[in-house]
Order: sequence, then structure tokens, then C-alpha cells
Amino acid sequence: EPKSGPGKRLHYIIHGVHHDYPNDAKRLVMPPSVSVPLALFFYVLFLLIFGRFASAAFAGLVFGYVCYDTLHYAIHHFPMKHGAWLWLKQYHLRHHYRDANAGFGISSPLWDYVFRTTRR
Repeated sequence: EPKSGPGKRLHYIIHGVHHDYPNDAKRLVMPPSVSVPLALFFYVLFLLIFGRFASAAFAGLVFGYVCYDTLHYAIHHFPMKHGAWLWLKQYHLRHHYRDANAGFGISSPLWDYVFRTTRR
């Protein structure tokens, strides 16, 4: 958690507003004022790391992020009623409605196990 005023505001713009309004479809993804500079940063970083393959690596990053956000949107707005889809929806919504400090995973709890942020 950020400690400074500007850090807290930035965190709220990037993610906190989604927690205040989790069912608002317009507040589900990062605003362009944050996502565009981040995209430019990663593209330049990929140019330095991957050279002539930077565009391909960046396309993979963007594709993965779009898949992630599409799943996040579906979890909040589609009626997932069975199997793994229902489990993922319940897992994520517990993060919103029971414990915002645990269960951060959207598509999988894998990183929650790695970083020990699963619910106890």
C-alpha cells in the first residue's frame, strides 16, 4: 500500500475506484491516462531488451492483457453458473466483498500461492 498522498491517489485511480464500484463496467480497466504511458514505457523497455523483436513481444503483452481484462469483465458481468468459471467468479468476488487484502488472482490463484496472499 502506498504511504504518500500522491501514491495513494495514483493507486486509487489505477485500482481503488474499481473496488469502490466493482460492478461499474466503465471503471473496470485502467484509464487511458495511466494505460497509454504504461504501454509506451513497456514498448521502449521491450525495444531495449528484445531489439527487432520488440513489436512481437509487445503484441504478446497487449494480447495477454486484453485476455486478462476480458476475463475480468466477464467475471463481473456474465452469469457464470458452473464449474471452473463459477469458481473463478466466486474467488474474485470474495476479494471484493470479504477481504481486499487477499485473493488477488483473476484468472488463477497461482500467484496468490506464490506470494502467500491466499485467504487463510
